[in-house]
Amino acid sequence: MKTFNVYRHPIQGLEAVKVGFSWPAASAGPIWMLGKQLWGWSALWIALYVSLSLVETDTDTSELGGAQALVYLHLVAGYAALSLIPGLKGNQWREKNLVRRGFEMLGTVQAETSEAAISQMAMPP
Repeated sequence: MKTFNVYRHPIQGLEAVKVGFSWPAASAGPIWMLGKQLWGWSALWIALYVSLSLVETDTDTSELGGAQALVYLHLVAGYAALSLIPGLKGNQWREKNLVRRGFEMLGTVQAETSEAAISQMAMPP
């Protein structure tokens, strides 16, 4: 069972957000962010990917010395961070975004899927 925080909006209905690590955010990054309406985070992540890509392109690979090895070490760390950080923080970003958009938290439930969490909260007590 997974833990979900369930939010309600008067017009847009219910949304469930899993508590903890988000594998979709870690693997899909900006695409996941766009799908969850995290516009600012998505733009930032795309800019960071482009920046790392430009550094990688501008690094001279013909003479791989100490400086180039250090640059590649930083690039690997940067790309790893761009995957790991959304996985660790993505669901928290999503919850803050829902609250900012007018959703209110109804409660926390244990369920197998987000759909099951929503149906648990939708049932009257």
